[in-house]
Amino acid sequence: MSIYADPSNENLLKALTDIYVMKFPKVKFKIVYKPENEILQDLIDTVASAAFINKPLTEQQTKYLQQQTELTPRSTLLGYDAVVFITSAESKIDSVTLEDLRKSILEEKSKFVFDNGNSGNFNTVKTILKLEIPKEKKVDALDNAKMVIDFVKQSPGSVGVIGLNEISEQSNPKVKELLKEIKILPVIDSTNVAQMPTVRNILGFKYPFFKGVYFICREPGFGIGSGFSRFAGSEQGQLIIHPEGLQPYYIFARNVQNNINPVE
Repeated sequence: MSIYADPSNENLLKALTDIYVMKFPKVKFKIVYKPENEILQDLIDTVASAAFINKPLTEQQTKYLQQQTELTPRSTLLGYDAVVFITSAESKIDSVTLEDLRKSILEEKSKFVFDNGNSGNFNTVKTILKLEIPKEKKVDALDNAKMVIDFVKQSPGSVGVIGLNEISEQSNPKVKELLKEIKILPVIDSTNVAQMPTVRNILGFKYPFFKGVYFICREPGFGIGSGFSRFAGSEQGQLIIHPEGLQPYYIFARNVQNNINPVE
């Protein structure tokens, strides 16, 4: 199966597919990385039948594909990620405000640099801020998150916009070293409270720029896509999402009974 994925979701998708292939060795995945807007167009054009992005298909898009292919695509919410704002560890910038974002993104020389102008991260910021981007306006963006991270390390006056999934696996030695060179900025929300993109704040919808992680699949019957979707939404799949530093969508209660009697 070919899965079209926004690059900001690469770490999570790799973690899920690696475990799934260990369980079912005959399954093979081909991952095609493209910006979210291009993937949405590929889905509509029926070039792609499976996608791992940060927004579901709209009702209109779902109905259109159903008419074109006689198959109903399913958009399954698997967890919550977030758009994060980073800068150099040496930068004097200590926070980001919603108003600053609204104004600066449309400026000629914006201090905000996105991972891609068609990415899920840009779409999330644009939607939450209710921004109307003029057709002739070009947003400051590079090709991917790695380039954004390298750029802000060398430009203390700039703020990079990437996905939390890029730097959330704090048990990873590379991520640990990276977090010594950059800092994640809190966002001042509409009530003037500084909110960090922690799991608690994402779960409570307090951090303004949270985003869903969706697996979209269009296939006849119960195939690889359906099996993978069921796995990713199961307890095992959700336990993979949590160590990635993200918030699982399906929360499984764990009841523990303690026996306080002495062991003989």
